[in-house]
Amino acid sequence: MSAVNTGLQTAQYFTVGAMALAIFDYCLTISQEVQLIWGKRWNIVRIAFTFTRYVTFIGAAMTTFAALADRSKYKSCVTFSYISNALHMISIIAAEVLLVCRTYAFWQQSKKMLKWILFLIAICIAGSVVPFAVNNLHSSAPGDTTGCVLYSGETGAIQYGIVIFFELVLIILTVYKRISFYQDSRSRLITTLYRDGLVYMTCIIMASIANVFLNLFAPAAYTAIMDVPQLVIHGVLASRILFNLRESI
Repeated sequence: MSAVNTGLQTAQYFTVGAMALAIFDYCLTISQEVQLIWGKRWNIVRIAFTFTRYVTFIGAAMTTFAALADRSKYKSCVTFSYISNALHMISIIAAEVLLVCRTYAFWQQSKKMLKWILFLIAICIAGSVVPFAVNNLHSSAPGDTTGCVLYSGETGAIQYGIVIFFELVLIILTVYKRISFYQDSRSRLITTLYRDGLVYMTCIIMASIANVFLNLFAPAAYTAIMDVPQLVIHGVLASRILFNLRESI
């Protein structure tokens, strides 16, 4: 088996495994969703949760299909790849909105902090859109003219780098507030917000670092290994933060 085929097969394993994890987590947490989310009024948190929860499934399912389908039957997959990549970005942005809402709550709904975070979000989204457009214009792996081979270009490293930067900002804000304001607090709600924030955002950062290294240094056939795992990690962990927060109130 050639190195290219080995890389593509490895990407398939990671993609299918991540999709299976998403389904498994959904089965474990659907009762929490029904109890804590369904029937509640629609606001920014519920909208972000719905996008995080279900767009993740659609994006992961499309990438899983692309990984398993017989690509020789298709003349071009450019449109399919563009839609799939767009869904990945929408899902991750929605997950970040949930994390921002968590940070906003931890900061006692500070309007000043929220304004700075929203400004930072605008910069990060703008910084991600350009690489996204470039990546879709040049989304084919070297030697592939159809766009049907799983591949993540070097521009993807910029997007994941932006995710790392944004997560680090949220972690710093969380730690600072904990030390400066909640140092002596024994509240279950504060403990949940702090613990979940640090643990889950650290996991997201680690997945993003792995993606940066794969996009920059791995052979082309291996660059898409962490695409769906990154998407699922974002969706699963951001949703669980909301579940734990609602259960602590």
